[in-house]
Amino acid sequence: MSGYSVVSDEYINDIFAGSNFGEKINNCVQEKRKQLAKTLKNQVDGYWSGHTAYWIAVNGGFLHDAKSSSKKKLTALGVAFMNEQLLGGQ
Repeated sequence: MSGYSVVSDEYINDIFAGSNFGEKINNCVQEKRKQLAKTLKNQVDGYWSGHTAYWIAVNGGFLHDAKSSSKKKLTALGVAFMNEQLLGGQ
């Protein structure tokens, strides 16, 4: 990889600020990226991720907010982030 990332580590840390996912995730930006990717995948697949994880995804600009009974869709940023994760990016 060229070192380029769709979303900076600083942005990831900012959107997770004030949340508590446990020491492993709280202290590692790579684990935060994994948690965000898991949340996005779960949402698109129709599974609930928890209130905090959901709002990090929505407020971070990765997921369109929708009623709990409706299919969730990624934003363009969410698609780019997930593609990067699948390719072994940041």
